[in-house]
Amino acid sequence: MPLTKSKKAMFEPCTCGTGGKNTGQPNCVPQINRVALLALVQTFADDGTRNSIKKTDFVNGVLPETFIDAKINEPDPSKRWYITPKINTVTDVRAEPVTFDIDGIAAIVDQGIRTFLGSYYSKSGSPQFAGVLNSFQCLDMSEFEITVDGAIVGIDNGDELLPIDIETGTLYAGVVKRTKTDPNSVSLTFAVGELVRDENLIQIGAGSIEPNMLLKKGLIDSTGEALAAPVITTTTVRVDLNYAYGEFPNKLPRKDVVVADLSPDNGVTPSTVFNKSTSSNVAVTSLTPVTGEDGVYDIVLAVAQNSTDEISVDVYKLGFDFEAFTYLIP
Repeated sequence: MPLTKSKKAMFEPCTCGTGGKNTGQPNCVPQINRVALLALVQTFADDGTRNSIKKTDFVNGVLPETFIDAKINEPDPSKRWYITPKINTVTDVRAEPVTFDIDGIAAIVDQGIRTFLGSYYSKSGSPQFAGVLNSFQCLDMSEFEITVDGAIVGIDNGDELLPIDIETGTLYAGVVKRTKTDPNSVSLTFAVGELVRDENLIQIGAGSIEPNMLLKKGLIDSTGEALAAPVITTTTVRVDLNYAYGEFPNKLPRKDVVVADLSPDNGVTPSTVFNKSTSSNVAVTSLTPVTGEDGVYDIVLAVAQNSTDEISVDVYKLGFDFEAFTYLIP
């Protein structure tokens, strides 16, 4: 059976023969608070499964921290949660219903589009961060909303909580430059999916989530390069590791990397680089920070490799996403 949008997320006009719903309410009805963070996630993973939070993910009625951390650090980008920094000045308003005029009477034919708009300020208001957000433009994305009291908001789908659909092609992050009175900022806007029904919004209360969601952060991008000096040998190379953020020509340095963080397979094999020419792992004897040069390290391989071999260097550490780089042995 092909994957389809959840029926509960569709626009549902009145159904004949069923009557309206009862209007009474319990004495205490949980209220959804204003949004503080977004957890962006692909609507469907590359294997075709729907990204969601299932009832079976709870342990004794509580969503465990191990589940949250696994989603943030998920090696598969199509299943990962991308938690943004705090978002401010949010407006999240649905437009008036779409109507059709019949003899001067506006008949409702569809719900209006809900548009989300918010801003990231100061450190989060960088051009680089705008680029990060815009990298999701061409993907089928959704979002969980994390409220100021640490709840997770999504769409009720029976046995699972779905993230809120983002209409593909509507997500846009714009850079707003600093003025005499206002700080740097990045403005984020998108249209909520056309089939999302507001009455299906529901939250997992903070009391049912083990960690404080307001303290969770997305992965930080970093990468590196091999330096030409000192000369690369069959056993040694000097590398410069840095973040995607900073100034030209020097990006912010990646400090505190240790030899066990070198791994070609997401931490399964630590203290190792990969020889692409021989398709084999190569043990690393040491990774030594260079004195006075933050983010610069000397790598020593345990066994000499061959001239012209291509070596891939990757770093695995929770909280970070490293773009591996390669170098050629002269």
